[in-house]
Amino acid sequence: MKLVKFTAGSLLALLLSTLSPSAASAGIAIVDYVGFGWETDGLAASLPGDVFSVANVVTQIDPRFGVNLGSAEATLYITGLTSQGAVTDPGTGVTTITYTGGTLAIYGDASRNHDWGTNPANGTVPSTFTDGSLVFSGTFTSFTLSLLPSGAGIYEGLLNGTGGSALAYPCSGCAYTFAGTFGAPTSAQIPAGYDVQVDGTLELEGAVPAETMNWGSLKQLYN
Repeated sequence: MKLVKFTAGSLLALLLSTLSPSAASAGIAIVDYVGFGWETDGLAASLPGDVFSVANVVTQIDPRFGVNLGSAEATLYITGLTSQGAVTDPGTGVTTITYTGGTLAIYGDASRNHDWGTNPANGTVPSTFTDGSLVFSGTFTSFTLSLLPSGAGIYEGLLNGTGGSALAYPCSGCAYTFAGTFGAPTSAQIPAGYDVQVDGTLELEGAVPAETMNWGSLKQLYN
């Protein structure tokens, strides 16, 4: 499966600009990734207790993480995000889903064997995204997804670093932001069984305080 990066730069810039007046420039983007996500019983019908998971391949990574993408791959896997149910704004049609729990892990692997397959979990997901050496792991303290009426959307989560060979860098006790966008589903982009294609960054906000996104203000931009 060849992963297609959809055009989402302007939406991601908008997402980052809502975090803080200086977050987009002061935040240090340390990992850039693309991948596919799915939720129990489907994302559109997100019900309390459904679990959202995402399997990603890393396209750029800070060299201090010790993974050379010229000779190895880095994969990023998320699981355990538990839906609290979907809420749709009748005025804008924007659906917001809040999640609790969840973990994130990045692995470095010389075998370059990642394979999304179809209808996850399957024979290659999560196994080919969680092999190799653990580079970074974290637990989410918050995660919110906003689904636009068009099928496109944005997401943002905050997490604490918990392990991995790179935990000494970027810093100890810092807040990490996991954020990005996804495009409206199309059969050409998304393998069977997945709900969304995601595109985003894992960032360390070392120069500015971590802030929670004001989702109400963000949604008003789409009126």
